[in-house]
Amino acid sequence: MTNKPLFALSPVMLAFAVHAHAQPANKAATQADNQEMEVIRIVESRTQRFSSGATGLGLDSFDTPQSLSILEQETISNYNLSDINSLFKQVTGINVDQSETDRTYFNARGFDITSMHIDGSGIPFGDIFVGDLDTAIYEKVEFIRGSNGLITGLGNPSGTVNYVRKRPGNDTQASIALTLGRWSNVRAVADVSTPLTESGSWAARAVVVHQDKESWLNLYENNRTVLYGVVDGQVSDSVTLTFGYSHQDNNSDGVTWGAVPLIYSDGKQLDFSVSTTTAMDWTYWDTLNQTAFAELSWYINDNLNFTSKLNHIRYEDQSELFYTYSNTGLERQTGLGMLGYPGKFSAEDETLIWDNTLQGTFEGWGRLHTFNLGISLADSKTSDLDSGALSGFDVMPPFPGWVGNEVARPAWAEPYEAGFTDISLNRFYGAVQLAVSENVDLVLGASFVDYENEGEAWGASTSTTEDGSSPYLGFTWEVTEDVNLYGSYSDIYQPQYYLNEDLEPLGSAQGSSLEVGVKKRFANNFLVSLALFRTEQENLYEFIEYGDGDGVEDDDYSDDFDYALYQGVTVDSNGIELEVSGKITSEWSLQGGLTLLTMDDKNGEDARTFIPRRTFKLLADYSPDWQEKLNLGVSLRWQSEIYFDSAYGRISQGSYGLLGGYVQYRFNKQLSLSLNLDNVTDEEYLSSVRTEQAFYGSPTNYSLTLNWDY
Repeated sequence: MTNKPLFALSPVMLAFAVHAHAQPANKAATQADNQEMEVIRIVESRTQRFSSGATGLGLDSFDTPQSLSILEQETISNYNLSDINSLFKQVTGINVDQSETDRTYFNARGFDITSMHIDGSGIPFGDIFVGDLDTAIYEKVEFIRGSNGLITGLGNPSGTVNYVRKRPGNDTQASIALTLGRWSNVRAVADVSTPLTESGSWAARAVVVHQDKESWLNLYENNRTVLYGVVDGQVSDSVTLTFGYSHQDNNSDGVTWGAVPLIYSDGKQLDFSVSTTTAMDWTYWDTLNQTAFAELSWYINDNLNFTSKLNHIRYEDQSELFYTYSNTGLERQTGLGMLGYPGKFSAEDETLIWDNTLQGTFEGWGRLHTFNLGISLADSKTSDLDSGALSGFDVMPPFPGWVGNEVARPAWAEPYEAGFTDISLNRFYGAVQLAVSENVDLVLGASFVDYENEGEAWGASTSTTEDGSSPYLGFTWEVTEDVNLYGSYSDIYQPQYYLNEDLEPLGSAQGSSLEVGVKKRFANNFLVSLALFRTEQENLYEFIEYGDGDGVEDDDYSDDFDYALYQGVTVDSNGIELEVSGKITSEWSLQGGLTLLTMDDKNGEDARTFIPRRTFKLLADYSPDWQEKLNLGVSLRWQSEIYFDSAYGRISQGSYGLLGGYVQYRFNKQLSLSLNLDNVTDEEYLSSVRTEQAFYGSPTNYSLTLNWDY
């Protein structure tokens, strides 16, 4: 167990059992330590300002009483994980559900991930993510699986993802990476960091990205531009200030809204080529994410630190889409039965999050303990505009075989506000870590939430007002050197904005989440962890159908898609997770794990069968001593069978595995060349079976990257 300097800690690190033990009360030694700490903190090191992340930063994974995975920037770069979809696919216990080209679901332990944080700040809403979020501006990405009530204030048993932004370093550094890949993939990344003052007390960093790429899917192409800048520095001997801005402009053409139908009306599953799409050539989906942020950290004294963070987030979404559906099913003999449904949409979201935390230590019972108090105030406003199509509701020709010009771009009616939300989420939380003994730490905490949503969707009110809380209990027990037993428990409280069949808000999902496990640390900090988890959740949203809420089935399109209707269901999840991470020798390092999962409804039947029950992920890196210029890596991901029972029969995707990797050769300290490969065996697999529509995942992919470092 290792003590961590107070100034390096974040609020949730403290909540997750930062280890503190009794220390000698030697005043002279304490003063000397303070002087040394001040020099390190102000002049020589910026590591304490690298992040205010939700987990992991300053807290060893060994000492965290939950399952935690961290993908560092080096791993992200080596495996060319340039967007979050490709990155998430490599993380233990995380599944990626791509039922459309530009909207993605992520899940862990059987439940959708709804909480995405940046440097520890975020609002836990939204289970579907639009566009390709670039990873170039992040130093690392942290995944904490299991109950997350202390982090978010709303307990979701899947977990929380925390993106850690890049920060300036002490020295001038620069890098340029140029990538050429299959399907006309061209990507350029420039990353520059430099001190702004001679002492290094102020520094800046900038990242610029541009990428253009096509796809194995017909018509689909994407380009994105990323701009990021951050400045941080020392305002006084005890106060640091950080401020920055990020801009991600993502534009896709030839997109799908929904995707390829997967089953014929006679119950036989479709067989189609991997390039098949239902997109029209005029479709597009453009998103713009802009974030301005500021952070103030006040080192009050050796035992007390205050941090205040402000994030202002703007999101814009513009799209013209084409959906295909059927009232009678797709006929196998003729390929007929599909109908067209075009739509034009735009959305604007604005979110303001203000987090304030006070963390510190205190002595009691002859030992040193840690506490954490915080207030988080968040407000999010959204507006969704819909422009009705004046044409395009056509009977479609036989499928497959479309080329993208079957339906001309429609004329659009004037836009109207189809929905809006005004959400306020005020959270008050606290936690105390008690060093019960030399080897046992206990964490007690709670988060209290005041949640209010004023909203409307196509004329139906989604407004709700709720107060709730999520208690948290965790412990770690180092039963022998470098072996930790741990456990954690949290209630689940998750407000839901979905409408039921009566066009009323579904209400909150509630339940409990429990995890126990053991972690073993070997030489070189190689870590092996085994976790057992159980979750009981009631009133969890489950999609029923699209409709207008009147209970009448119409023959035309007029009200087929007015509302997405949901019901609340009870789901129990149980599982085992084994994970390894770190260097096993001077040449080899591993990161990956195995997840075994069961999910049952209230009748004991299998639930959410579109989620694999068994998954395996592995990244294995080899840096041979006999050739220091060479680095190699192998990636493997495997999942068991998944299926979805539609009205026409079962849609299934058998178990499959995907093999990839990289070869990197460094010519000198500045220049290197990398070859990346994915799906080497050209495995054919569906990207999702969450609904009756999907497309095939990427066939064999390859790219070359030339990297220059200064």
